[in-house]
Amino acid sequence: MKTLTTALILAASIVTLTSCGSKKSSAATTTTIVQSSTVENAGNKVVTSCQKAIGTDMSVHISAVKTSSGAINNSLVKIKFTRLASTITQSGNTIRFFKWRVSGSQALLDSNPLQSSRYVLSTNTIDEAAQTGIAATSVTTTKGYYINLDDADGIFQVLKAVVYNSAGSIVAQQNILIPQFLAVPSDYAYNADGSSRAQILRDLHPLANTDTTGWTSTDYVNYFSATCF
Repeated sequence: MKTLTTALILAASIVTLTSCGSKKSSAATTTTIVQSSTVENAGNKVVTSCQKAIGTDMSVHISAVKTSSGAINNSLVKIKFTRLASTITQSGNTIRFFKWRVSGSQALLDSNPLQSSRYVLSTNTIDEAAQTGIAATSVTTTKGYYINLDDADGIFQVLKAVVYNSAGSIVAQQNILIPQFLAVPSDYAYNADGSSRAQILRDLHPLANTDTTGWTSTDYVNYFSATCF
């Protein structure tokens, strides 16, 4: 683990995030995709299992994954890219994924790149074995990726996609909240123990910059049920 740099923190704060939704699918004998994008927890608070993150250089959909027993699999999420800027899709560029979390007032990045397996969205069939880098030129809207977070306890809060060129320099990056999380920003503003959640995480909430005055639980459910895959 190492502390995130100031540049990373600033990059996280400017990412624009929106939306979420649901669709049933399956991709392996041990996992099934979350069938409902929203659930009501014991406190009657809306929880979202997926979202759509829109950034300047890329747009990504992300969804939680369930185990065969129906529990959330904290170590696995699925994503798909819906848009990549031309600066990203240049030959030689590679996309890698990382995870980070906030502990106290400190943001901590796991510098080990995560493994991802590519699959066909229409059939949920894995067609490329797990690896730590994706050739940007190979990304299409017909393929998705299973990201192994290796986080059974679910302590990491953010998935970070980083694009490198052939020289190893960063071309673009995007920070995305890992589902599940509380759908209402005022609920997400606090941790489970009642303490205030770190501002860097609150800024990543997909509705952080949206006026939701007057929204009901149904409005939140409808909003987050629009774009899951």
